[in-house]
Amino acid sequence: MTTGPESSGLATDLSKADLVHRRLKEEIELGELAPGTPLSELWLVERTGASRTPVREALRRLAAEGLVDLVPRQGARVSRVSLQSVRDLFDFRSLLEPAAMRQATEAAAADPELRRAFTAMRAEFARIQRRAPSQTRSRAFYDVADRFDWAIIGATRNEHLRRTIAELRPHTARLRNLSHVDPQRVEVSVAEHLDMCDALLAGDADAAAASIAEHLAQSLRTIFRNLARGPGEGLDLLG
Repeated sequence: MTTGPESSGLATDLSKADLVHRRLKEEIELGELAPGTPLSELWLVERTGASRTPVREALRRLAAEGLVDLVPRQGARVSRVSLQSVRDLFDFRSLLEPAAMRQATEAAAADPELRRAFTAMRAEFARIQRRAPSQTRSRAFYDVADRFDWAIIGATRNEHLRRTIAELRPHTARLRNLSHVDPQRVEVSVAEHLDMCDALLAGDADAAAASIAEHLAQSLRTIFRNLARGPGEGLDLLG
């Protein structure tokens, strides 16, 4: 086994690539790096403090995940969002997530600890619903909704279903900015999450699956409505 300076340097580059990848992925998901944003190597080197090698590796990984486009002779940019890509994503999610919700409902009925976790999240959603609208309230909702989604994924017994939904999460997260640009959508989404929790905790797998299907349909309609009002830079209505 090689443990010399070359091996140590490779490990350091991989570690830096992980850090750059994690940072850029989070900023893309949060919308801090908007669709279409150029990602020049020099700018990323200056911004992250990493060398070109880990920056290039991070960009390759993001490209493999569909979050970055590598354009020949032009460099990298945050991948654009098109109406077709949004519809394709939600069509795929509508096939997967109701099935995951069914499995999570069955798992919660059989596992008291899991049921307690969902009961606690249900209480958090209810508290958020009673709060006055604000950015702090919205961030609190996003945090609980994210934990709820990951709890559903974790309670899904089918490994392939669980992994596929998890791999879609970055694409789902970056569309949140389009779905919730309308403050009223946050209100509706809180109520939808309460409905999902209630069906799950009641052990009604059919109702739980139907509630998440309706949540996805409402989210898609909201995104399309917001795009129709005026697409931002990096949003391709023709794609």
